[in-house]
Amino acid sequence: MSGNTFGAELYSDGKMIAPMMPTFPDLTKCKKCDTLAWLSDMKEIGTLDGSHPEWRNADRVEFLEVADLARFLEWDSVKTNAVKERIVRQHIWWAFNDRVRNDKRNILYHDAESALWKENCRRLAEVLDPTDTHQRIMKAELFRTFGQFDECMKLLNAITDEEYRWVIEQYQTECDKENNLLFMLR
Repeated sequence: MSGNTFGAELYSDGKMIAPMMPTFPDLTKCKKCDTLAWLSDMKEIGTLDGSHPEWRNADRVEFLEVADLARFLEWDSVKTNAVKERIVRQHIWWAFNDRVRNDKRNILYHDAESALWKENCRRLAEVLDPTDTHQRIMKAELFRTFGQFDECMKLLNAITDEEYRWVIEQYQTECDKENNLLFMLR
């Protein structure tokens, strides 16, 4: 599959939505039995190419909502693997923020989600690697989300690569306005 990022939207939480390069969910569940599946860890048994007529009616893989994504945090393979934990927590964060991207006013549907959102953001900030520029930007975004604007800018101002200057300037503008809401970078 090929694609491009023409017309892509990049958000402050690091998620990119590119109409010409759609993403495929890796974390999903079976619609029939509700079993969670981390697709890249599964063994491929075949592809839907017409050679297996019984697969024609198979359900399509879909992105999960917050509650289902949070179930992955109970897996031992996620609890013991910082990379997997980061991936799951990032997807949970994005799923909450997708509610804003989809023009819903509130990212929390009920009070019980508030604790999950806070704990997920706190723990995600801990498992992000500040030596990786993209993860450093996400960590800064988490600080900004919690209203810690000085901490946000401290992390971003340590990035010396001029390629990211435009990003840092946009964050500075939002921090100056004390805006802790998700925003579009481009």
